[in-house]
Amino acid sequence: MLTLSIPAISCGHCARAITEAVLELDPDARVQVDVERKTAAIDTRAEPAAVSARLAEEGYPPATA
Repeated sequence: MLTLSIPAISCGHCARAITEAVLELDPDARVQVDVERKTAAIDTRAEPAAVSARLAEEGYPPATA
């Protein structure tokens, strides 16, 4: 399970866009976006770097620690 902090999340549209971006990489992925906490929990076979890069392309770059 990959849990990402994504500061740009602000609404349901953001959650939908994030989910769709991850599903393009891995159609079997499970994605749960928490708009209030600005996080995404992602269960995927895709590489974490690929997920982060794809989300950044969509305008939702994960925060770096």
